[in-house]
Formats: sequence, C-alpha cells, structure tokens
Amino acid sequence: MTSNDPESRPKLFKGKTIVLSLLIFGLLMSGSLYVFQAVNTFQFADTQNALAKEFPDSRPRVEGGRLKGKQNNPTTFRTTLAVDFNPNDEDVRIQKMADRIMEIASKNLNLNEYEQAELHFYQAIPEQKIILREIKRDIKTWLAQH
Repeated sequence: MTSNDPESRPKLFKGKTIVLSLLIFGLLMSGSLYVFQAVNTFQFADTQNALAKEFPDSRPRVEGGRLKGKQNNPTTFRTTLAVDFNPNDEDVRIQKMADRIMEIASKNLNLNEYEQAELHFYQAIPEQKIILREIKRDIKTWLAQH
C-alpha cells in the first residue's frame, strides 16, 4: 500500500452519523417553518376557521399587514378562497361571497387596522390553468356602509 491510498485514511464521519444528522436537520427545519407559520397567522386563526365553516371545501387562507420593504403600500387584509365555479363568470355570487367574508372578518378582527381588503378567489381545475379573480375593497368605505 502507498501512503496515498484512500482506504488507508480514517473516515471522519460514518454513514449512519451523516444520515442521522440529515434527518435531525430536516426535522428541525420543518419544525421551524411550522412555528414561523403559526406565529404569523395566529391572529387570523379565528377568521380562517370561521371562513372554513361558512364556505366548506374553500381552503381559506387569511393574512394581513403591509408588504415587507414597501412602506408606502397600504396595510392590507388578504383572503384566498377556492371556489367550485369559474369566479369570473359569477359576478353576483362572488360579490355576495365577498360581502360575507368582510362580515365574518369584521366579527373576528379589528378591520380598522387595515386600509384595504384583497379578496382572492380561485378555481383549480386538474391539469388546467388556475382561474383567478381578485376583488379589492377600501375598508374604511365598507365600514362606513355597514
């Protein structure tokens, strides 16, 4: 054997140690993402649950605040809901849903903290392009009317 023989050098890490380390790292990162998501959506949990109860199978997602790095943008209340119809074809139905979403949000959140509402509706058809519709509402105007 020569001194450059790769088999003669001792291994720094064993295979089991590397696999175990990667598994622990993966669990740590997954846990960190879960905690980050839970902390950021905690204040919207009641609204999200109420929307899920009102609109079954809609998979609601509720967020709020100002976009990071965009201090001149308005503070925004955002929802995203899945619908089982084309949101661009059913204007009356979408407007009723938007009104109901705003009512539910006003019961579960202090909407005075926000300037604008963005309500996103989408229909996901398997193996086709997602159909999207966005409705923006001025919250102060909406609160004055209700």
